[in-house]
Amino acid sequence: MGLFKSLHNNKLLLISILGLSLILIIGQLFQNDIVFDRNAIHSGHWWKTISGNFTHSNIPHLLLNLSGLVLLMLLFVDSLTAKTFIFSTLFLSIIVGFGLFYFTPELDFYYGFSGILYGLYFIAAVCAILNNDRFTGISVALLITSKIVWDYFTGGNQSSAELIGIPVANDAHLYGFIGALFIAVFLIINWRLNTSK
Repeated sequence: MGLFKSLHNNKLLLISILGLSLILIIGQLFQNDIVFDRNAIHSGHWWKTISGNFTHSNIPHLLLNLSGLVLLMLLFVDSLTAKTFIFSTLFLSIIVGFGLFYFTPELDFYYGFSGILYGLYFIAAVCAILNNDRFTGISVALLITSKIVWDYFTGGNQSSAELIGIPVANDAHLYGFIGALFIAVFLIINWRLNTSK
């Protein structure tokens, strides 16, 4: 009952996540046209640095990220606003795409939303902490940070690569996390300014 009430109270977040899910599904239909392709980007198709975040290597890869979005909504429906979700998704898509283009030159193709998703989880965790849901917020923030560090030093999980049919782009997760840190600082400053009034 509490979950349905929360979803009703935060209808804009629900609509935003459903809308993004639809974009990811449609992106799969145009996979070859929007994938991050370094040669195409060099040829002037700069938008592929961003649009590559919205396609996936295969259906299991897509379903994995869609389920991540659903879990994000269920965990943070009481603390994450649609405004923060939409802004963060757009900002992180730029950070991840351009991060991969400029700082991971060995990557020729990139499919996937997980770089943004990692960032969204960290941002939502910060929102939860600021809204007094410290247990969920701190737990998720520590989990995401630990996973980023673990993948950086170990190269990531091979079973994930087998599921999605391509190597996991751990750099995308790192760039999403870095982008999330910038947004987190902004959220904390904004919260401090509002609570000091």
